[in-house]
Amino acid sequence: MKKIAFLKLSLVLVLIIFFTMLGEVVPGSGEAYFQAKIKIAVLGKISKEQSARRFEYLFPQLTQRFRETFSEDGRFEVIPAEELDKAIVKSEIQKGKMNPDDAAQLRKIGKEAGADLIFVSYYYEMGGHGMPMHSNNVLTLVWVNKEETVKIDRDYSRILSEKELTSSDEMAFKDLVKKVESML
Repeated sequence: MKKIAFLKLSLVLVLIIFFTMLGEVVPGSGEAYFQAKIKIAVLGKISKEQSARRFEYLFPQLTQRFRETFSEDGRFEVIPAEELDKAIVKSEIQKGKMNPDDAAQLRKIGKEAGADLIFVSYYYEMGGHGMPMHSNNVLTLVWVNKEETVKIDRDYSRILSEKELTSSDEMAFKDLVKKVESML
């Protein structure tokens, strides 16, 4: 009888050590959970359709800032850009025909990349011919295996300058993180 009790106790201790090495034991619950990093695919900032091409030279820099910000946050593991490019090819979605508002398309890319989340940001300008000029800067996070999406759409009643677009990205990113914080 004492041997069985000793074996049970030994098994419990081995399991506690095992789960402690893999994750973190939740005090009082006897359950273990894993604190794995969230794999995120960061798509390059783009101009939606034909608008805002004047900022194409700036988009790689803005994308790199997003990648760095996610990398610095201990909750995320950023999927390398080369792997993401391969995932886009595998998903048979041409970059030029990608619709940043199509969550199903984004999820398809995310699945090919092995991501939990996919992030996309785009900027577009509208107006002219009797319409007032305005612009939108949009940041979107899409969960790959859930039907959840978080979007920040900053609408401006004017066309932005390079400095304003960069500042808008920073403010929109902070808003996005606040909005999504409880979901992480």
